[in-house]
Amino acid sequence: MIEHLDVNAFLDALNRRTEAFFREELGIGITSRSFQIDDVQKLDLKHLTAIMSATGALKLYLAYSFEAALIDAAFTAYTADLDIDPGERDDAIQETAGDIINIIVGNALADIAAKGPAIALSPPIILTEAKSVMRHRGAKFASAELATAAGNLSIHLIGPGELFNDSLEYVKE
Repeated sequence: MIEHLDVNAFLDALNRRTEAFFREELGIGITSRSFQIDDVQKLDLKHLTAIMSATGALKLYLAYSFEAALIDAAFTAYTADLDIDPGERDDAIQETAGDIINIIVGNALADIAAKGPAIALSPPIILTEAKSVMRHRGAKFASAELATAAGNLSIHLIGPGELFNDSLEYVKE
């Protein structure tokens, strides 16, 4: 996917940091996990997906895709000490998803930084529609599925980034 990036190590670091963040910051435990590296043919994006692009030698996208009940539980825990106006709730939920991916991905990259080249991250983009992305045209996908009592989270690595736009649609040649 990215030259000089160990995809297995990166996905493992994302998984470890995600589990720690959910447990320590949100009080949400991971009950099971599964990984797919080489044989992912289709990505199913859930209710809300936070996406970042990572650029190093090549470009790839990272997507954290939340089921509705899980992002609601994460939002409730993350903003427990804040007074959120009901009219601003949807925007605040999206900001929560962006904060979560920023923190986790930044920490995971710090974990593997000594093992490879520097990788720059874009600000998160939030997609609020469930959709599927089929693999074709040389795309490569790697995914982790994490289950919690509140719902599931998918972590996707999607590359090379040049094949996609920021909505994870294939760009025209």
